[in-house]
Order: sequence, then structure tokens, then C-alpha cells
Amino acid sequence: MMTDALPLEPAPSILTAANDDSLLGDVIGERRDGAEKGACRVARRIEESLIANGWPRGLSCGSEQALAERFGIGRAVIREAVRILEVRGTARMVRGPRGGLRILEIDPRRTADVLVRFALFFGVTEAQLGEAEKALGHVREELEGPEARHGRPAERQHLAVLDFFDGVVSSLQRMIRSVDGRAAFRPLLIPEDGRCSRAQEIAKRMLLECSAEEWTRGHRLGSEEDLCFRYGVDRDVFRQAVRILESAGAAETFCGRGHGLVSQAPRTGSVARLVSCLFASSGVDPQAVMLVFQRLSIEIVSLAAARTSPDRCEEVARALDQLEDALNGRDASKVLPRVFAVEEAIESVAANPILHLFVQSVRGYPSAHLPRDPALLDAMNRQFLVLSRPILEAFRANCVQAAASAQRSRASGLAFLSEAFFSKPTAKTSLIVVSR
Repeated sequence: MMTDALPLEPAPSILTAANDDSLLGDVIGERRDGAEKGACRVARRIEESLIANGWPRGLSCGSEQALAERFGIGRAVIREAVRILEVRGTARMVRGPRGGLRILEIDPRRTADVLVRFALFFGVTEAQLGEAEKALGHVREELEGPEARHGRPAERQHLAVLDFFDGVVSSLQRMIRSVDGRAAFRPLLIPEDGRCSRAQEIAKRMLLECSAEEWTRGHRLGSEEDLCFRYGVDRDVFRQAVRILESAGAAETFCGRGHGLVSQAPRTGSVARLVSCLFASSGVDPQAVMLVFQRLSIEIVSLAAARTSPDRCEEVARALDQLEDALNGRDASKVLPRVFAVEEAIESVAANPILHLFVQSVRGYPSAHLPRDPALLDAMNRQFLVLSRPILEAFRANCVQAAASAQRSRASGLAFLSEAFFSKPTAKTSLIVVSR
């Protein structure tokens, strides 16, 4: 039980676990090139550290000044990072002598709403929701045997994960019949919970600048000077609002005459990381999430096999060849991106954005608990290549059964290599199910 007597300085073991080479970031496909803003990087590193350390909710990570010193950046950048975390519902700054950046318990309903808005923005259809519902049902049938039904709560957490996703699908089915889903992008980043900072208000107003289609294509919102004048705010508040958008990949700032803030399609990885935060906050065992990933990946590969084409098969083949080249070149910096380029090529054939988001989310969380061990990663990546070739052959034959069998073999083979690195389950809490 946490008390009010919280430390002013961040615990070293909490904020030093993650670094810029986070395995979680690679797995969920968050692109973190040199253009990543300092505030976005700090917010991401804090969340990844908290996930890896079991999400010690209620703990203070330190004062604004202490965080600035720890990350070697200015206090203005820390304020931008705090705004990002507050919008995501993962932490908030508490003022006063016992204050600091307080780690929050993640609200599952709020997180589910983010998934719903995200899926609606990308145009999920009723048919795709039906496919997702069917896939989740197959996973549940396989995992919910007699032993699971009578097991202890900690042994049944995979069912809580499925309940969470089922709730998202049900909410989507209701909303898609009653609203224009593409317009639902607006509250994707800014929650309607009455606790809106000035920066959040400005970010929300910027989201209203253009339609969802224009936002995805890339719409120039204006220069910093023009936008500060338009919204009547100073540069510090405006930059906090911009970082909220940039942290989700929904906008990018380009320097130079005629450039400025330009919109773009938000990243799936940002949402997947938020789901990982929820699992960590709820005390879900990584092995339980891995079980869901293994079974759900079989469903999406099977779906892809049924609708693939020669052109899509060639895309998968090229991705596999590029991975093989990277492995033979022994350039570790290129291997992991190539691995997930293969995954992206395979999963994109299924053409189901909500299933893709679910798979990416459950794939990400267990990776936060894996060591970035070069020998382990090399062995897993080479095994991944070998075990992915049969999936391509099944695609070329449009054979669903062969694809399912190949994915099952791939999942079990990779799990065998990684399972020894997972901690034994200790948590006894579970997710709150989203009402359906």
C-alpha cells in the first residue's frame, strides 16, 4: 500500500530500465529516428521503464527539476513530456512538498476508448469487426478449457485480456452504427474527462482544423508564429500542444520557409504502448498475454492466407529476403526492423485494422520483459526467418490450414526460446472489463 510520504527523487531502478534501444519500441513498430523530439522520447522512456518495472502506481518519479537533471534536458521539455503523459493517463504532475510526477493506475475504459476512436478513424467496417469477434471467439475456445475455468485468478489472466478486447469490439459495433467513424478521430488524443489543460485544449482545436481524410494525407496547419497568434497562446503552451500530437505520430514539424506543423496519420505503435501500460498497471502476467498473442496470430495469418494475391506474396518474399540479407550482414541495427517489416507484410494481407492493432498490442507487452540479449535476439531472429518461409508457401497456395499450422509452429518455436526469460506470475489483479 502506497502512502502519501513519497520520495521527491525518482527511484534509480524505475527510470533507468529502458533506453533508446527499447525492445518494446521495436516490436510495436514505433519509429524513433533522429527527428524524435526530446519530450516525446522522455515520455516514451518513462512509460517503457514503468512497464518493465511492474508499474509501481502511486510512486513519485521525482520533481520537475529532478527529472530535468536525470534526463539532462531543460524544464520546459520536461513540462512537454508531462503533458504527453497526462493526456495518455499514465502519470500526472502533483505540486507541493510531497509532489512530483505521480504514476497513475490506468483506466481500462479510457484506454478502450482510445482503441475505439483509433479504429474508427482508420475506417474499420462491420465486416472487419465480425472477423475480429470470430477470431477472439476461436482464441477463447482454445484457452478456456476446464482447467482454466477452475484455475486461480493469476492463471486466468489471458481471459481478462480477451474480455478487454471483446469490450472494444462491442463498443465499436455500437458506435459504427450511430456515428461517422471517421469523425471520431478528434477525441482520440484528448480525453473528454473535464481535466483539460490549456495545451490539451489547443491540441484539440488543432484536430478540428481539417477533415480526417485531410489529416491523414498531410495538411499544413501553419507555422509556429502563425498558430501561436491564431490560438492566442505563448510558445511554451503551443509547443506542449504540438508534442501531444507528435507523440502519437499525428503531426510533424518541418523547419524552413513554407513549412511548419503538418498533420499525418497517427501511429498504431503509440496505441499499442498504451495497451501495454494498461496490462502493466493491471498486473497482467506477460506469459498470459503471450498465450493470447500466439493464438491470435494464428487467426490473423489464417485470414491473410485466405485473401492473399501473387503481388502480396511477393511483398512478403521481398521482406523475408531483406531480413536474410540483414542477418547475413550481421548488422544488428537493421535486423529487428526487418523482422517487423516481415510481420507487417504478413499481417497487412489480412486487411483488418482492429485485428492488427490487437495483435500488435499483445505482441508488445511480453517483449518489455525480455532482456536485450544479443545472443538471444540473434537466435530468435534466425529462427523467425526459418519458420516464416512455410507461411509464405502457404500464402502462395492460398491454403488456410497450412498457414495456420505454419504460424502455430512459428509461435511455439519462438516461445520455446524466450519462455525461460519471463518472470513467474505473481500478480493477482485483473483487467476491469469494458461494459458491453
